[in-house]
Amino acid sequence: MLKIIPMSPNHFQKYIDFAVNEYATEKIAAGTWTAETAQKNSQLTYDRLLPNGLATPDNFFYSIFKNSEIIGYIWFGTDNENASTAFIFDFEIYKTYQNSGFGSKTLELVSNEAKNMGFTSLGLHVFGSNSRAIHVYQKSGFNITDIKMQKQL
Repeated sequence: MLKIIPMSPNHFQKYIDFAVNEYATEKIAAGTWTAETAQKNSQLTYDRLLPNGLATPDNFFYSIFKNSEIIGYIWFGTDNENASTAFIFDFEIYKTYQNSGFGSKTLELVSNEAKNMGFTSLGLHVFGSNSRAIHVYQKSGFNITDIKMQKQL
């Protein structure tokens, strides 16, 4: 049985340590940041978004459980441009559990949770190179609202 449970402080710290590094790596791969500045920029981004860590208002962190085992995490919060929209800031199903429908099921659980909180829509950002995630999001009912493009010179 799949369920989402509010993240414990211990899991939150492990999550942040991982997420800052992962975000820096993704931004380097996307060509947005250089390898020299990525780690610092990533830490600054997380510090800005979460000044009070797990207790930052309007941010919700969940561990994803399959039975009693954590198989991933999801972080969403109030969109800074539209208070009626919940925005997924970060979401991952650990590699061992991918391609088993857990991503789609988690999005369904989060959609219900956000709706119960009073949100009327759910948004997210996905890197253009992440075709697996794009497929899951589109299959789950997400539509493209913006496309940012870049050309290497």
